Amino acid sequence: MFELTDQMYQAVLNLDDDYRQFFCLQKCQEQGALYVLKEPGSEGMPLMFNDEPEAGEDENTSHTFLPIWCHPKFVNYYQEHAANHDELKDYELLELKLDLFRDKWAATLEQNGIVLALMPLDDTKNFTLCRATIFAEADAAKTAAAEAQQSDQLTDADKAVLKG
Repeated sequence: MFELTDQMYQAVLNLDDDYRQFFCLQKCQEQGALYVLKEPGSEGMPLMFNDEPEAGEDENTSHTFLPIWCHPKFVNYYQEHAANHDELKDYELLELKLDLFRDKWAATLEQNGIVLALMPLDDTKNFTLCRATIFAEADAAKTAAAEAQQSDQLTDADKAVLKG
């Protein structure tokens, strides 16, 4: 786990979701680990979010998210600031080595249409999503930035063509 000073912690809390995304991806990759919350007990399921499709979205749009964090302090912050914090107080922190995540989790998540929610801090949906296989890239943060830029440059017509 990387050293997180109080100054860095406060600065990251004030970043917008795009910058938090790149910070999270970079730190997870540097330390070779990420953090999730799971239900209590040895067989507890990881915390996941679900939301409803918006008007005009096709059936391929993901609506299940696995929140990940790069440091336990940010997990604790989320547990304290989520609307369902009373329920989450019993959830346990789980550190996943990146090798294990890449080898055992990422493909299964992707096959099931589950994407990563990077560093949520509360329930406002103020977080960025990315594919679960992003950590297979040599530089996950740089790849995510390039993918986001490419997606932002697509016109609505281009997006319709890509969706088929």
